[in-house]
Amino acid sequence: MTPTRPSRRYRLLATACALCVILTPQAHAAKRKPAAPTTPAIADFRELSGSYPGTCEQPVAPALSGLGEPTTRQCAWSQRVEMVYWRSIPTPTATCLPPAAIAWHRLTQAIHADAPPWNNAWSGRTVTTNTPESHQLAAIWRGDDGQWSAALWRWQPSEKPDTRTWQTGHWDDVKQAAHAIDAGSPLPAAAPLFVAWRDASAGKPRVLDGDTWRWVSDKTCLRLETSGISQTRIHLPYSRDDARLEQRSGMQVLLARRFPNAEWLQPFTLLEPGRPGDRTGAKFIAVWREGASVKGQLWIPLRDDAGIVRARIVSDLAPASAERQKELAKQRADVIGHELTSLAHAWEVRHE
Repeated sequence: MTPTRPSRRYRLLATACALCVILTPQAHAAKRKPAAPTTPAIADFRELSGSYPGTCEQPVAPALSGLGEPTTRQCAWSQRVEMVYWRSIPTPTATCLPPAAIAWHRLTQAIHADAPPWNNAWSGRTVTTNTPESHQLAAIWRGDDGQWSAALWRWQPSEKPDTRTWQTGHWDDVKQAAHAIDAGSPLPAAAPLFVAWRDASAGKPRVLDGDTWRWVSDKTCLRLETSGISQTRIHLPYSRDDARLEQRSGMQVLLARRFPNAEWLQPFTLLEPGRPGDRTGAKFIAVWREGASVKGQLWIPLRDDAGIVRARIVSDLAPASAERQKELAKQRADVIGHELTSLAHAWEVRHE
């Protein structure tokens, strides 16, 4: 018997079935939604607070507005515990500091924390403040995708002893989650000049970038380049009583020879002590413009001819007309002179 050929209708049905088999996985893939970002441990409100999150009755603190709209804000414990979480820290405009340093400054200012400068070598950092009425914890960290995130926790302990004990246990969980963020982010060695700069720049956005320290003062970007301890060709005395005008004139001549293209905005000058009448060591500053930068240097002679501590502050000028550059240079010179003086006075408090 001669085999019969399949009908055209049968062949069309078979082709349609085959196409369904091929296209079905693709259709399912198209409908599959991208996985939601994993919530980091420090932002898992339900787990850390032990309570279901509720709406926060009070508005977000104005000091946090610079961080943008929070990804999550949750409260519990009759409004006694609050968590604010930013999954992505916005990049600020018109600033010379990285986003993490700006966010660190804003968070620590919001909780009134005496925090160290941000360090570009850190992958994350936390800080806490504690008073009898309120405990606060701020954290910044970099995720696996390279994005910086932040969280802020606030806790007002209950007046009831048993409730406060229960709350304390959960607050310890918050601190434990924060401790994991600090791992691998040690504080830098507290060299004497660093301690003085940290005191002088307190309350300003700042960052440690290797051997360079950068900060913003009066909307001016500054960087401090330290030269350590050295000597000069002219003896600079430790005692202010031994400082002579001819010494300062001689140093100005040496500086002019070293920087022949400099425009001297403040010549080599003996500073007054932080508190009038104090018998402090002598300290000297000079400020000049060289090319597109304004530079200032501080000299701090050490006791017993142990050398001279030097610190130089630099601020780069933006491209502008010659007249505008002159105005900017004068403004920068005033800021740098003020910052050098503050650094010198902070040195007095710490080391004299």
